[in-house]
Amino acid sequence: MSADVLMQGLRTGLTPFLGLPLVLDPRPATGVVLGAPCDAGVINRPGARLGPWALRAASMGLGTHPMPARLREGRPVLGPGAAQGWLDGGNIPTLPFSLREALETVQATVGAWAMTGCRTLMLGGDHALTLGALRALARQHGPLGLLHLDAHPDAADGAAWGTELHHGTWVRQALEEGLLDPERVVQAGLRAPRFDDGELAFLQAAGVRMWTPTDLRDPRLDSRLAADLAAVGRGPAYLSLDLDVLDPVLAPAVAEPVPGGLDLDEALRLIHATRPWSEPWVGADLMELAPTLEGAEASARVAAHLALHLLA
Repeated sequence: MSADVLMQGLRTGLTPFLGLPLVLDPRPATGVVLGAPCDAGVINRPGARLGPWALRAASMGLGTHPMPARLREGRPVLGPGAAQGWLDGGNIPTLPFSLREALETVQATVGAWAMTGCRTLMLGGDHALTLGALRALARQHGPLGLLHLDAHPDAADGAAWGTELHHGTWVRQALEEGLLDPERVVQAGLRAPRFDDGELAFLQAAGVRMWTPTDLRDPRLDSRLAADLAAVGRGPAYLSLDLDVLDPVLAPAVAEPVPGGLDLDEALRLIHATRPWSEPWVGADLMELAPTLEGAEASARVAAHLALHLLA
């Protein structure tokens, strides 16, 4: 981020993500960052509707060149900054009181940008909104692969709350609607307590690959994990990151924090595993940052670093 960009933010009060050009009308570009300011699908601890503002603020002054993982072994790989050729498309104009309307607006907005050839990164906002992005991108690309980093499988049937649409149902909805290729779906970081085994049974029957933090840390499973992650990227794919995949010590300001989560290095290794894919992911998101909750500033800073690596 240049000094000119920093000064422009100070003068205007506008803080586009990572200082990217702010462009509200869809046009051809490498990609676009879109805020999703809605948390109508959150069951407990709302506040994620303010996540896009917190993430943009946390990115102010953040460099766009991630530090190479190693500097002492040979020559470090140097190259263009993250988000080269990307735009900040502002926020998707969701209304706060209707999740169905929000999903339609997300689908229309993501679809309009995707039709120009843009990849999309959505900053949430609650995780139910991912369903709208998947609907838009699957319409263009066909069934997608999915790398889903989350403490929760998000494959409930909705019976407990009387609705099939909330932030714990979108994976089931996407599979049932044919938006995902279940043989190319990997969920990593799963660890939240459950009321029953219904979600896991549904996902297992569909062919989804599920990984707990303990699985991810078992070196005997390294080759199986690599194969699963490679399978996701054998065609157009989506990467969805719920901030609660991290341990709450790192990111407490989320709707449903669950102890025993990933550390930052573990999350980054999963993100970086997408780089060898034959084609870059067509869409991604970082969801569930709730800046009204305790630990918001630290959580937003961690989330901004994750987003930077998504774009690197």
